[in-house]
Amino acid sequence: MVTKQAENYYRTILNQGFILATTSLSVLLLLTICIILPLDFTIPVFAQEQNNDNSISSASTSPSNTNTTISGLNSTQVDFLSNIEQIRGHLNAATMNKEAGNNSLANAHTLHPIAEIYSSIEPLISNANSTLNNTLASDLNQLSQMVNTSSLDEFGAQSQKINALLNQTIQQVIPIETISNSTFKLGVVSDLLSIAGTEYSEAVENGTITEMVEYQDGQAFITRAQDVFSQASQTLPPEMGTEVQETDQFFSGLNMAIQNKSNPEVVDRSIGAIIHEISEITGISEESLGGQGTSTESGKIISEIRSLLNQTVQAYNRQNYEEAEALATTAYLEHFEFIEAPLAEKDEVLMENTEVMLREQLRQLIQNKVSAEGIQQHTDKINSNLYKAEELLADETTP
Repeated sequence: MVTKQAENYYRTILNQGFILATTSLSVLLLLTICIILPLDFTIPVFAQEQNNDNSISSASTSPSNTNTTISGLNSTQVDFLSNIEQIRGHLNAATMNKEAGNNSLANAHTLHPIAEIYSSIEPLISNANSTLNNTLASDLNQLSQMVNTSSLDEFGAQSQKINALLNQTIQQVIPIETISNSTFKLGVVSDLLSIAGTEYSEAVENGTITEMVEYQDGQAFITRAQDVFSQASQTLPPEMGTEVQETDQFFSGLNMAIQNKSNPEVVDRSIGAIIHEISEITGISEESLGGQGTSTESGKIISEIRSLLNQTVQAYNRQNYEEAEALATTAYLEHFEFIEAPLAEKDEVLMENTEVMLREQLRQLIQNKVSAEGIQQHTDKINSNLYKAEELLADETTP
């Protein structure tokens, strides 16, 4: 029987022999080319990426390009980082419950990463660094065993230790240029939100929490998604400022809906709005980002905008300026946004003019507390544009 050590030794000798033979052949080929080709002939040289780091190369251990989607995102890498962020979410939820003295829920959140997530990421971690994999798995198990016996400080210290290991894991598995890429991070945000929506739909029914662990999962994953979005937004170009601001507003609405235990349809709509904004920022389709898109008829959306504009005027006439501005904001963010793309394909000038009138001018008029007649005249102009849009988008759905 050939021992493993001997096998490795023979392999090393064979590799060295292969390298020597290859090198000799390369030199011979180069000399031949120099003799045959004319002096003014130029041989194109293509740059090849090299890794000078002596540690385990993240590029060599990351998923292969065969997993790259048509959107340009490596789905395996997106899933990997999303799973890491879900573990962070569980750790945060466990700590929150530990602080509240609910060890039962804390224990559930320490077990979920082990039972539901770790098997999905372990092969990549083990391939990158088996020692790190063993340490992370051991520490996760240790945390679950500490719930009932540790102090809050001890539990928190162990959780922080795991978070540090998660940081090392990301660095080992995913190339640094990918980690720092805003589009990649936004893909992770979309994935986290999609999972959060599923968790929430299993947890709430008719305004009542039926599954507390899943409800807290939804909360935790949305918090992690918002944190990753904040990281990504810092590297986006300034011209994306409006989209970033609108996405932040959608996150605020989403968090409010979660806290109010709103129907899952309301939460899904907010999640869909965020993924819609991410689609506009990245140029990647909502379906590729994990969103469902919207199949709502354009005519129905326009009808809802008109209704909100009427409510805006009524609130303004009551001198409830705050409500009027909120209604105008909803008309744009949660409705007009979804017909912008198809309308731009038909009439880009009409789309842009209506967007400015609804997103900027109407809200500014409300803030300036102009006359009620001024608000009515402005909404009439918006409605006139909406009628034109309705004709252009007849029998269409968004997208």
